Amino acid sequence: MSFGLTVRNDDSFIQIDSETPRLCSVYNGTYAATGDRVARVAFPAAITTEEPPCIFIRNSPDRAHELYDGMTINGSAGNWTGFSISANNVGWRPAGKWFAAVFASRTAVQYGLRLWSAARALVYDSGAAPVIMTRASHAWGYAGSTQHPPLGNAYYWVNGAVGPLKEDEYFMINPFSRGQLSPGLARWNTAGIRFDYGSNRLQLFIITNRPGGVWTNIGQPSAVFARLPGT
Repeated sequence: MSFGLTVRNDDSFIQIDSETPRLCSVYNGTYAATGDRVARVAFPAAITTEEPPCIFIRNSPDRAHELYDGMTINGSAGNWTGFSISANNVGWRPAGKWFAAVFASRTAVQYGLRLWSAARALVYDSGAAPVIMTRASHAWGYAGSTQHPPLGNAYYWVNGAVGPLKEDEYFMINPFSRGQLSPGLARWNTAGIRFDYGSNRLQLFIITNRPGGVWTNIGQPSAVFARLPGT
């Protein structure tokens, strides 16, 4: 840049840039389904970015067997109002912690440092909680087929990023909010994602009894993990 402020750490990584917003958490909390298999969350106020927020979750270790088959962000560009997470089975009640993050900042404290871009957009606020990226992997290995009670026939994959979740660590659910097409059929198979605390890695399941099975190569959906200190 010709003008502005850039702050680098001891490893020469840019920490603050007056032209580029960092990924910040705008809201966080817990989610819990009650009357059905869907956990519904409303943001305290609308998120006003054009792009939808990144939703990071930490599925509860107490309900670690439950698979999440979808995530929907409510609202529209400039007015994102909340999200919902659904489980694969009508008897499940998904629960855990979450935070919503965007590449923008917001006024959060009365004192500190704020930076605006040339377009007068707030790009840095020292009171906005930064998201600390911990690991990421788009490598998936096909682990075979299994019977997943109470869902029945399932095929599953494991992610290459292995390690226990810290108490304040989450994974981004946005890339896993869709299913998968069946080989040779114009049919949609339900997918399910969870962090498995026994193997310390993400597991992705495709639930189907249709002939032809599944595509064993699911591509490279990104598994992104991040910490939000203090949560």
